[in-house]
Amino acid sequence: MSSDKSINRFPNCYYFLKRYWQSEFHSKLCRITRKYFHNRLDPFNLCPRTILFWFFIPPYRAIGISILDLQRIAVYGRQQIEPNQTIYLMFKILELNSPIPLTLLIMFASLGLVLTDGANKIVQAVRSEYENIVPTDESVTPSLNPFNLTPRMSIYFPIIDDHTSIGFLTIDLRHIEFSIKQSLEPNENIKSLIRFIDIYAPFPLQLGIMFLSVGLFLCGIIFKFILSLNQELLDEIRCSL
Repeated sequence: MSSDKSINRFPNCYYFLKRYWQSEFHSKLCRITRKYFHNRLDPFNLCPRTILFWFFIPPYRAIGISILDLQRIAVYGRQQIEPNQTIYLMFKILELNSPIPLTLLIMFASLGLVLTDGANKIVQAVRSEYENIVPTDESVTPSLNPFNLTPRMSIYFPIIDDHTSIGFLTIDLRHIEFSIKQSLEPNENIKSLIRFIDIYAPFPLQLGIMFLSVGLFLCGIIFKFILSLNQELLDEIRCSL
């Protein structure tokens, strides 16, 4: 009889543990999982956080305009650390709150200058190939060449939150440099850039990468702008209540 009672107790223990799992532990585990992976599973976290346009100051420096979102622009300085152009140090000079039209004007004007410079290099390369001459302009000296003032575009995709990211710098429509950007302090005012690979790709492929990256960046900042508007609307409703 005792053995029969012990056998009958096992199903009761099983159902009790199952009920406890479903009511207590499983719900807590789901809440913890949702809380931990809420932001990490957001597909908009894959969008670039910023887009940078570098205006070079020969031989080792550059000034960068960083588009952070539709209403924030930052200005960075970049210093080359070693002669072989592998390690750079960038630091934030200032950050501005700008109107949305001004931000869009700066971004698309800089992007247009990047594409114009790339198209000019393609034209010069084609002329050099078919005319078998060095691409020079007799009417304009190299020091006064206006294309020396055109920027280069750089976009970084986040890897570990916002402190580490990987991205590329467009040299022209064929030459692209990949580098890792690492924040050196918590407030992200000083960052390091480490270039690790150069790629020479067909210019249609590079144009596709550039426009895809810019499109993802625009999707990300528009999404953040909509979230901020929704939060402001909720705050107004709470205040009115």
